[in-house]
Amino acid sequence: MSQGEKIKLVMIDDEEALLVVVKANLEDTGEFEVVTSNDPKSAEALVQAEKPDVVLLDNVMPERSGADIIQSIKKLGSEIGKTPIVMVSGKGEMVYNKKKDEFKWMPNNPVAREMAGHLPEAKSAEALAQAYGIDDYVSKPFTTEVLVDVIKEVLSRKRKPKSDEGSSSSEE
Repeated sequence: MSQGEKIKLVMIDDEEALLVVVKANLEDTGEFEVVTSNDPKSAEALVQAEKPDVVLLDNVMPERSGADIIQSIKKLGSEIGKTPIVMVSGKGEMVYNKKKDEFKWMPNNPVAREMAGHLPEAKSAEALAQAYGIDDYVSKPFTTEVLVDVIKEVLSRKRKPKSDEGSSSSEE
């Protein structure tokens, strides 16, 4: 993506009103081109057709979960399978169960937590995201500013060469 080019996003969420608002708010910044869909069944085809810089994806949708879509996108191979994915959801949080050595979504409201008993110990957000196959997570509700910051952070991490990891640098 060269300077002056807009960041292309595909957003998939079953909430049509949210899609309209996010698209309008992001495009109003002048930095984004946003393609939306409220049909999780056509997610892979949309991502393949649009070749976005980033995918924004809800986790809980009718007929298909975000987890299922992520796995399908990752299997597309080539550059499309490496497209950064940001989970945008308000239905739960990813937690790590040390005893079972697995990650899973748990309800995030206090009553559900009490009913579920003790929550497994959570690892760092970075470890959770990596295990789930996403590059970042934004909780609903969110502001446009938070979403823009997360998208830019994900893209900046993608652009960093792997060989720079572990080497010291004075740039920040």
